[in-house]
Amino acid sequence: MQNLYTRTITGIFFTALIIGSLLLHPLAFAAVIFVMMLVGLLEFYRLTGSQEIHPQKVLGFIVGAIMYIVLALIALEMVSAWYLAVLPLLFLIFFMAELYRNRPNSLLNIAFSIFPVAYISIPFAMLIFLMNPLVIGKNPHWHLLFAFFFILWSNDTFAYLVGMAVGKHKLFEKISPKKTWEGTIGGMFFGLLASFILSLFFKELNMWQWLLAAMIINISGVFGDLSESLVKRYFQVKDSGNIFPGHGGVLDRFDAVIFSAPALFCYLLLLNL
Repeated sequence: MQNLYTRTITGIFFTALIIGSLLLHPLAFAAVIFVMMLVGLLEFYRLTGSQEIHPQKVLGFIVGAIMYIVLALIALEMVSAWYLAVLPLLFLIFFMAELYRNRPNSLLNIAFSIFPVAYISIPFAMLIFLMNPLVIGKNPHWHLLFAFFFILWSNDTFAYLVGMAVGKHKLFEKISPKKTWEGTIGGMFFGLLASFILSLFFKELNMWQWLLAAMIINISGVFGDLSESLVKRYFQVKDSGNIFPGHGGVLDRFDAVIFSAPALFCYLLLLNL
């Protein structure tokens, strides 16, 4: 019960921060996500300390920050999309820098330097693309992102509650022992219910498109959650961090976002072709 109370208080604060910045201004939201992204990188690079791996942490932060900022500015139409051409070259820097380091496991060092940038920085930046005119048209900038989080958090909250109440059959025991089929199905049901409610107020999509959007968010979110559990199991840790009491770290809180934000963006882009 104490853990549920802690999770609830933390969840309220986290929700207020995300939704408040979103309603305030696109740049305010982008700044909040930027900070979350940097904390996520820090969490990941800290995890590598338990292994004989020596990633290029400072360079990883710099490349990750540049990658996020450029993508966010492109998404907000503040710079030209031509800047995308520069981003793949940033990954080559890790290879060049490793040549001048005297550390064992060079290929692992490079891999674990690049991976968090691809796994964290780019998906976090995809959240900003959910405010791009390509997917929102002339609608208010916050509608789709608000809907995204409303569906995702409905799924997450009720998957936890239903799983605690009636969960018996394990979903993927070798990766995430606490997740159950009952909790997953319950979360998806309430995610679909959330999308139906949204369809009554937000007219960017019709009801069936909202329901399909919810399925995409829910299913990709489950795989995002399981994938982060896979990472934590590799490093033999329970949580990626402790910045959110009762929830763990940024990666624990954003694990579903990492998969579902790019998935939703691709879906919305296809709808607007």
